[in-house]
Amino acid sequence: MQRRKKQIHPSDLRLRAIGAVVREFRERAGHSQERLSAECGFDRTYISRVERGIINPTVSRLWRIADTLETPLSKFTVEMEMWVAAHMRQSSRRSDTKRT
Repeated sequence: MQRRKKQIHPSDLRLRAIGAVVREFRERAGHSQERLSAECGFDRTYISRVERGIINPTVSRLWRIADTLETPLSKFTVEMEMWVAAHMRQSSRRSDTKRT
């Protein structure tokens, strides 16, 4: 019996995209989670939970993160969309190879 892989819900994929992009821009800026959280006025665990895709930050909090990292929010969103598209392609390729 072939086991079906659990499909990732689109909202879960989006949360993971937010986290991946926040982490990427934070690391590019040379910030630790502690430094970013202090400059944003958030708890360090908040940044950690965002980066792990556990919570969905509000637009105003995401905007504050982007401003702190001196990056336009629009650049964050473009990167998020590209991340989701790339992972959707990977997911569909995996399911295509399993069918053959």
